[in-house]
Amino acid sequence: MSEPAATPSAPAPAAPADPVTALAARKLRAALGAAVLEVVETGRHPYVRVAPGAIVAAATLVRDDPELAMDCCHLVTGVDWPAKTPADGPGELEVVYHLVSYARRPAAEVLRSKVKSDNFLALKVRVPRDKPEVPSVMGVWVGADWHERETWDLLGVRFTGRPPLRRILLPEDWPGHPLRKDWEYPVEYHGIPIIPPEGR
Repeated sequence: MSEPAATPSAPAPAAPADPVTALAARKLRAALGAAVLEVVETGRHPYVRVAPGAIVAAATLVRDDPELAMDCCHLVTGVDWPAKTPADGPGELEVVYHLVSYARRPAAEVLRSKVKSDNFLALKVRVPRDKPEVPSVMGVWVGADWHERETWDLLGVRFTGRPPLRRILLPEDWPGHPLRKDWEYPVEYHGIPIIPPEGR
């Protein structure tokens, strides 16, 4: 006896796009062209990735555009993407700009939908791990100062075109940047033994 033919299942519905990210992506592509490297409009964490040299222009556009009005740099964070093998090169460091518009409220239909219903936008850049330099966005949002200093302190991303970077959490002579995945605890600091949480 032959098996009954399987009925074809309907394709899963496409995930809804985040309207803020989709709008920003359209405007950034129109203004910056090939400097927009990647767009993810769906999921829990949509974002637009731009070339590092275009971050100031992208930041200025999303701040000044009246439909976006990203008037606050809420947070700057970093991610370490070390190479998996030596043949893969030095790896990369990623900087994520978490932006928010306090001037604009989400539309009522967006608030009622299952789409991400906030006025947040994430911009990302990636730079080589062995030369992690990104232009500063302090000229766009002066409040980015402390966030850039923290990303420098903990991950080692050097932000250029801004007042000198100083550590914000660790002493100026602390060895290395502790959020890098290959960072190791020093044995001591100025004669004080350092014992990692997992012990020695």
